[in-house]
Amino acid sequence: MLPTLSFGPLTLPTGPIFTLFGVMLGLEVAGRYGKRLGLSPDALWNTGLIALFAGLIAARLWNMIQFWDIYLSDPWLVLSLRPGGFVLWPGVIAALCAAYLYLIRKAMDPLRVVASLTIGALAAGMLFNLGTFLTGTQVGALSNLPWALPYYGELRHPVALYQAAALLLLLIALWLRPDTLRPGRMVLLAALGYSLLRLLLDAFVAEAPLWESFRVSQVVALGAALLLTLLLARKNQVGRDDQSLQCRNYD
Repeated sequence: MLPTLSFGPLTLPTGPIFTLFGVMLGLEVAGRYGKRLGLSPDALWNTGLIALFAGLIAARLWNMIQFWDIYLSDPWLVLSLRPGGFVLWPGVIAALCAAYLYLIRKAMDPLRVVASLTIGALAAGMLFNLGTFLTGTQVGALSNLPWALPYYGELRHPVALYQAAALLLLLIALWLRPDTLRPGRMVLLAALGYSLLRLLLDAFVAEAPLWESFRVSQVVALGAALLLTLLLARKNQVGRDDQSLQCRNYD
């Protein structure tokens, strides 16, 4: 495992570094894809950064409110930016609200922005998973396959590498076959691909939470994949009906 990275005399934690690079790569890919949809790359960068900072601030403030007595007794803890010092859902809600307000202000099409950021999220996910693999925070199941890697003396599936490779293939597939006229369909395809990815690869995760005898993450992924398949089928049917109506009107 590689919990830290050394750059000369400077030693940095691996996880946050890959998270930072992942965010930058995701916004860059989102900007390039958004250009295909008629969006400004700068506007997409601004949307992503505003959402990120708003989310981090809200998540940190919520944690401080929860443990106000502790921070009051030791104010320097405010500067301790460890992962446990942030609360997820308040940050997510604040990020979404801030991004939506920015979209309203700039009069941007939310669906096209979501499509661009979804493609960027796939790119960011690759680096997140690489960081997860290097830090060893996601443990794979035991394996004796030739590509199994050692983890504290045991050979295990490098499941984080599997996920990074699968995200790369999904990103390439969606990048090479863009549907610029139907950005909503691209969002559904990306979500469907991610659901299938989790459905298949979560089988290699060690000690996953179970529901009865089934892995919870795989049950959720299967349900999401079925729902997304239904939505895509309906969307395609509506598209065919619209084309037929246009042809009849033309005749």
